[in-house]
Amino acid sequence: MIWAVLDTNTLVSGFGWPDGPPGQIVERALRGRFLIVTSRALMAELADVLQRPKLAAVVSEPLALVLLIETASVLVEPVLRLSVVPDDPDNRVLEASQAGHADYIVTGDGGLLELDTFDGASIVQPSDFLQILDSGS
Repeated sequence: MIWAVLDTNTLVSGFGWPDGPPGQIVERALRGRFLIVTSRALMAELADVLQRPKLAAVVSEPLALVLLIETASVLVEPVLRLSVVPDDPDNRVLEASQAGHADYIVTGDGGLLELDTFDGASIVQPSDFLQILDSGS
């Protein structure tokens, strides 16, 4: 079973635009095709982003979505506070990946994608992760 951290940008895009690669990834996660690895810090960031006024027309029940993702995920408690990349919230993604021994980090964030890998996890764009899932790799 594949374990993957889905960055907040991937989840938000998946909820708001379900026909694109992020939406297809969220759908596959909810069907059990892979396990989402997350942390309380990432869930808090997701809740914050989904409750922003500009997303109100796209996401009508933000806290219900956060609860759904949290329930469908492996919730890890990172023990190390990392400072690998300049954008500090991106470090929370790396912490969750490390704590959960994730296989993949799925993100559209250029700062994370520049790393290519982190602690055994491949860092990939949503379209690439979708191809990985669909190929059975």
